[in-house]
Amino acid sequence: MKNRSIPIIFTIGLVVGSILLFLGHAKLQILYGYEPYGNQLIKSYLLNSILACLIFFAIYFYRNKYRDYLGFFFLIGSLLKFGVFFVAFYSGYKADGVLERAEFLAFFVPYLYSLTLETLFLGKLLNSVR
Repeated sequence: MKNRSIPIIFTIGLVVGSILLFLGHAKLQILYGYEPYGNQLIKSYLLNSILACLIFFAIYFYRNKYRDYLGFFFLIGSLLKFGVFFVAFYSGYKADGVLERAEFLAFFVPYLYSLTLETLFLGKLLNSVR
């Protein structure tokens, strides 16, 4: 895979995969008696996708200049995502005093998808950096 095609394929995979995962997640919410877009589902998928793109493209653009630090940038990006979770989601989820499984999954399903995709593509990117 050419270095220039990695960001294009990553973006397509992230957008298409997130949309399909979101639709499946919304259907499962209905199946289990929740509102299809409840638990801040839309916000969660959007923020996780945006942050994944920002982290990936930051690493991509600085891959040659700071190649020895790319792993640290990736870890900092993961910490940033958790920070966003606590700022944007946690207080809303804990408002009733209980963090339900559906609320937990509403954030961590798109988080894990984007993290997995980032990891796979950053591995390809790091293998191609010389």
